[in-house]
Amino acid sequence: MKNLRIIDQAQFGYHTDNFKHCEYLNEEYEITFICWDHGLPKIEMTGVRVVYVSRRGNMVVRTWRFLRTALGQLKDSREIVFIKYFKVVSLALRLLRPKHLFVLDIRTGSVHKNKFVRRFHDARLKFETLFFKHVTVISQSLAEKLGIAHKAHILPLGADVISSTNKSFESLHLLYVGTLFNRNIDVTVHGFKKFYDEFKDQISLSYTIIGDGPNNETQGLRTLSSELGLSGVVKVLGRIPHTELKQYFDACNIGVSYVPMTDYYDCQPVTKTFEYLLSGMPVIATATSENKIVVTLENGVLVDDTAEDFYSGLKAVFEKRHVFDSSKIRSRAMEYTWAAIV
Repeated sequence: MKNLRIIDQAQFGYHTDNFKHCEYLNEEYEITFICWDHGLPKIEMTGVRVVYVSRRGNMVVRTWRFLRTALGQLKDSREIVFIKYFKVVSLALRLLRPKHLFVLDIRTGSVHKNKFVRRFHDARLKFETLFFKHVTVISQSLAEKLGIAHKAHILPLGADVISSTNKSFESLHLLYVGTLFNRNIDVTVHGFKKFYDEFKDQISLSYTIIGDGPNNETQGLRTLSSELGLSGVVKVLGRIPHTELKQYFDACNIGVSYVPMTDYYDCQPVTKTFEYLLSGMPVIATATSENKIVVTLENGVLVDDTAEDFYSGLKAVFEKRHVFDSSKIRSRAMEYTWAAIV
């Protein structure tokens, strides 16, 4: 059995991509997963040995500890080392273990709001890729933005089938699942409000929002919903564990894949776009480069990041509701499953 070492800053089980890589590769590879111990509940997986690194001490102390621990695990040059980009550490390991086969994996560019900070971080990331023969990137558009499309292999984002129920569209029940930080989900609530006032007597409507953020965004959306007279119609539930999401994907029939239209979000695939489609749900998605690749006339509508355009998108869904075929939407999205990708 071949040896695979995966290095990730996220604690094992809390970064979906590498967790799924382990899930679908653990019968073919002997996997060692090296990660921080963030103090979260430990998740176990048969066939995966997890090496946790303490975060005690200041940044220099704990970074040195992580580097030393990882070096101690990389002893056989025949091992494949798959490392999610880790500032300083990924490059140091590559230079200190030059005979190992390293794969540098890039899941995101900088999403900092300050463009000069973004450019600095992206430039540093591009520089570090020069030392790696093998680089994987989450999307073609991100590879092009970073200027490494000539050497990068695209390792895309995936998803699982959360709901297997086929949806009907006599009513419209919207679902947003994801972070509320820097996503401007209040814009969608304002757009929904306009649509609700116009169509509430024609069709049953609801909007369920699941997620939270560091700046009390959950309460802010609850307050907004109340002020707009949407209490009981717009349900802001806060964080729900992934294992408990199925009931909401079963009950809702329209997915909201909403990220602001900025250059730094434009090249980031949205996990929930795939999860909605694989659950047989048409999506209302902002027209980012990555959403444009997967959202078609048959499985949703693309909108701008304004309340007025979200309202227009809802109108388009309402007018097309008898055309959507839940089972076809799911079957045509199967290429985006983790099983297919890994």
